[in-house]
Amino acid sequence: MKHQATIRCEKIHPQIYRIILPLPGKKPGPVNVYLFVGTQTTLLDTGTLKTAHHLEESLKQIGIGFSDIDRIILTHGHIDHYGAARQVVNGSSGHVSVAAHREDLPVIESGMEVSDRQFSKFYRLMGVPLIFELLFYYVGWIFSSLAENCRVDFCLSDGEKIQVGDYEATIISTPGHTKGSICLYLEKEGILFAGDHILGHITPNAFVMLESDFDIPWRMSQVEFYDSLRKVESITPRIVYPAHGDPITDLPQTAALFREQFYLRQKKILAILEKNGSTVYRIARRLFPEISGKRLPLEIFLAVSEVFTHLQVLEKDGMVVSHVRRGAQCYSLKY
Repeated sequence: MKHQATIRCEKIHPQIYRIILPLPGKKPGPVNVYLFVGTQTTLLDTGTLKTAHHLEESLKQIGIGFSDIDRIILTHGHIDHYGAARQVVNGSSGHVSVAAHREDLPVIESGMEVSDRQFSKFYRLMGVPLIFELLFYYVGWIFSSLAENCRVDFCLSDGEKIQVGDYEATIISTPGHTKGSICLYLEKEGILFAGDHILGHITPNAFVMLESDFDIPWRMSQVEFYDSLRKVESITPRIVYPAHGDPITDLPQTAALFREQFYLRQKKILAILEKNGSTVYRIARRLFPEISGKRLPLEIFLAVSEVFTHLQVLEKDGMVVSHVRRGAQCYSLKY
């Protein structure tokens, strides 16, 4: 009975099901994957490799097996969303095709957005101590057990129409959380499937976007995220189904909360810089003094990514200036 209690599956609309899969840690919480049953039976995201059996058991409750699925659509290239895709493909004897946005194809197919060398370069620029860099590689090795890399059979583009089950969905490119994040919009039904772009219980993380070569990362994930948010707001969906947490019925209120938190965080970063300039790592440790414990290496990366992407915007807006000191990017207030 305890095993069954972890398997949660519910119909949210005719021939559309939400399957809730476990995910370690309190945030962002369990993963929502969605099944569209019909002419093109489609699975939106898959959860991690470790929960593939939960996914299979949940599908059985609907009378569906892996071999009955025609297509997997991945909202973005994070392991809790693509981790079990290859398992589903293998379980269908290769019958299932996999689709994702081109910009997240490298990480889905190889497990890496950029090389370890580029990650090391980023850590050094941020002033992260070597011990945390080494520990993060260890965490990455552990995380690799949560996913199998999977071939992407075709790439999805913004505005493209695609059949999911018996519904027509529009692909909406929403970079910010990752380069290739997408949402699916059922226009006639007013339903948006938002992946990690919009979450009701936490503010989504606009991760730093690294390129295969850089002096300093140039893409501004925070800017791209809020551009994408305005894009989604403009279509005024009736309801939003996120990849974590409960459905969202008031998108304007949620979006307003995101913006409030964004400006509050910027205000806190500026307050830290009032005392003296510092590296991104040092600013992050002061902004998030509570992070500690087993998740510390991961939390360090998340904090550094968050602070750097905010500093990008503050520098663009003329609030701060940066310079390189001893190989690390340092920031101070612009007077």
